[in-house]
Amino acid sequence: MSDSQSERFAEVAVFSALDKTLHYVVPSHLCERLQIGIRVLVPLGRREATGLIVALHERRPDASAGIALRPIRAVLDSSPIVPEDLICLCKWMASYYFYPLGEVLQTALPSGTGSSPQTLFALTSTGKEKCTAEKDSTLLGLLAERDATSLEEITRALPSEKNIRHKLKVLEEKSLIERIFRWQNPQPGPKKIKSLQLLAPPESEQMERSVPLRLLVQLLDDAGGTLPLRVLRQTVPNLDYWVRKLQKQGAVQVLETVEFREFQCAQSLPPSPAPTLTPHQKKVFEAILPHIEQSSFQPFLLFGVTGSGKTEIYLQLVEKTVAAGKGALILVPEIALSTQMEAFFRQRFGSRLAIWHSGLPAGARYDQWSEILSGKRDVVLGVRSAIFMPIPRLGLIIVDEEHDASYKQDDRLRYHARDAALMRASMLGIPILLGSATPSLQSIHHSQNNRYTTLTLPGRIFDRPLPDLQVVDMRREMRGNRILSKPLREALEETKQNGRQALLFLNRRGFATFYLCNSCGYVPQCTACSVSLTYHQKADRLRCHYCGWEQTVPEACPQCGNTILTPHGFGTERVEEEVRKLLPSARIVRIDRDTVNHPLDMVRSLDAVRQRQADVLIGTQMIAKGHDFPNITLVGIINGDTALQIADFRAGETMVQLLMQVAGRAGRGEEPGRVILQTYNPTHYTIESVVRMDYSSFCARELESREKLQYPPFTRFLKLLVTASDETTTRLAAMELGVLCREVALELRDKDCHVAVLGPAPAPLAKLKSRYRWHLFIKAWTNREMQLFTETVLNRGKNHPALRRVQLSVDRDPMMSV
Repeated sequence: MSDSQSERFAEVAVFSALDKTLHYVVPSHLCERLQIGIRVLVPLGRREATGLIVALHERRPDASAGIALRPIRAVLDSSPIVPEDLICLCKWMASYYFYPLGEVLQTALPSGTGSSPQTLFALTSTGKEKCTAEKDSTLLGLLAERDATSLEEITRALPSEKNIRHKLKVLEEKSLIERIFRWQNPQPGPKKIKSLQLLAPPESEQMERSVPLRLLVQLLDDAGGTLPLRVLRQTVPNLDYWVRKLQKQGAVQVLETVEFREFQCAQSLPPSPAPTLTPHQKKVFEAILPHIEQSSFQPFLLFGVTGSGKTEIYLQLVEKTVAAGKGALILVPEIALSTQMEAFFRQRFGSRLAIWHSGLPAGARYDQWSEILSGKRDVVLGVRSAIFMPIPRLGLIIVDEEHDASYKQDDRLRYHARDAALMRASMLGIPILLGSATPSLQSIHHSQNNRYTTLTLPGRIFDRPLPDLQVVDMRREMRGNRILSKPLREALEETKQNGRQALLFLNRRGFATFYLCNSCGYVPQCTACSVSLTYHQKADRLRCHYCGWEQTVPEACPQCGNTILTPHGFGTERVEEEVRKLLPSARIVRIDRDTVNHPLDMVRSLDAVRQRQADVLIGTQMIAKGHDFPNITLVGIINGDTALQIADFRAGETMVQLLMQVAGRAGRGEEPGRVILQTYNPTHYTIESVVRMDYSSFCARELESREKLQYPPFTRFLKLLVTASDETTTRLAAMELGVLCREVALELRDKDCHVAVLGPAPAPLAKLKSRYRWHLFIKAWTNREMQLFTETVLNRGKNHPALRRVQLSVDRDPMMSV
């Protein structure tokens, strides 16, 4: 096609690792069908690939000058499946997180939507005439005998034919054959139900002669005239015969409808009317409401103690948003927390609510996404990936437990959902509410600098007191009380006698942390990861919590032959055993990744606690935040020091947040709460902050320390992770990357761009899933400096021989130290 003013050009983000978009000519017969946000099939090298149109141009883009642009092959969608505002967000994420735009867009779509279609070849009308005239063309003759045929089928049918690809291309250029694309979509798509509808009664003579026919008519009459075919097949013999016969008579018709696949993971909560807001809640509500009504961007930080009623504010703000004809997005950090929030929101919004998380079956996920895209469901509650939901007329975003590290994706596209939510709200010009009892230091810092508007809920609803907190110095406990201290044992017995419930928290699962040979010190290690194996007593297996590899406990030490290997450390499984010894009649529920394999497992366990069918709840961080159990009056924190052992500057922040959140589960009903915190560091400033339940003072001290050390939020961090299956290759590539980074840093100083390069060094988890790992950290003082430096390093690294032999991943604003 010649380049003229009448031509149109499409900019396409191909669903692949390409770091740029590509331009294509829009064929005239597709001009009316193409829109921004639809999927298309485009030529890419010698193959076809699927991509998404991100822009349409009336003139040839300057970037494509001098390039022979190829035409788009086919169109998949009849209307956009990614709204333009979401495309803008994905472009920002691709740039900010240094990730290919096509793969970011794939993340925004249900699984399977990026698949390529099967290419088939068929004769054109001209080809059919040619085939009749020329009987000697083997290839044309084969296609004349068949319908649309794939290249694989042609090759199998003509094994002696040479250069089939070239011959097909020649025939296509002569317009003798054409390509037909059949979309092999692995996603489930809509679920279609075929039903039989009775239009008129069959002939009476037929009815008298046939028992199956009388049964069929009776079933349809009883059901009001229509029943699914799958239901009728269970009862009516030879159904298909009668359907065909009655269709010819005009007595019945087959209808095809789309069935919505609902999947609920909500906890069982008694229905309750919306309560009247307290004065503090009302003040928060009234501060945010004008920004919803006027559609103006403003970030709010809701700093409310545990049990202060943040969820009710969320619910009433969403009600106002929906009443104004707008949609709302509510993010929660984990599926475990979404089960409770789903119950609250489903009571208020019913069928308007859509749920989004990985626990949904594939069919239900597709249906939820489709209903969100069409605007039928305008209240969306979901985990991290729900930030990509195509909500029309989005008017409010809420990020609950905004401090939680689960909002950060730790592989592939390493985005932070809270930060992406802030950017999406800014692009749309709508308010965003970040809620937490223990906000992140980053959010506290932004609040102090007036980038966020801070709103506070200083007390619990109904003026309920915060729990009393008792610290137990485990250094003074007797050896037999290393898991449950004497004060905790006594408190558990008292709680059980009073008919109340207790929660025991330990952020480590399994029975024993590791097995040890008492003779030579050997510890069984994972073969694919540089970690020791954790013992699980119920399965009687040693397991790796990173890759899942497992083995039996060795009968003898493989190094020295000693037959005595002993377990050391403990996890939630061991805690459960200790509680059963202490309280033999207690009903115990344990929630961790060993007992919860599906969201419905979580719902059943939490319902048992809520309905007082359990006396003791034991769990990891899955139960640490957000959950509201009015009858839990005792919280026992088994080992409050675990997080302090992490080699991360955020360790103190993470620990204080976690412990305060766990402590907040106590005393949320009419009875006051009590917390027993077991620690080996009772005088550590983080523990002292938790004891006083004084998060503000902790934040002030921690921010002062980070400012002196030039750590975030006063600087920007980025991690470059080098991985490969060979240890030497990984180490040498990391060293070369370190040299490259320092060269670039030195050059950019002349452009007033200042960064610090830290490393390279082996990652704390030096081997993971059979890949060796080294990393470097980059520290910059502004986002502009970080962007310029990283782009320069990545561009130069593309052609570096050592770096081409390894995988290089970029983690901007890293949260995990491993």
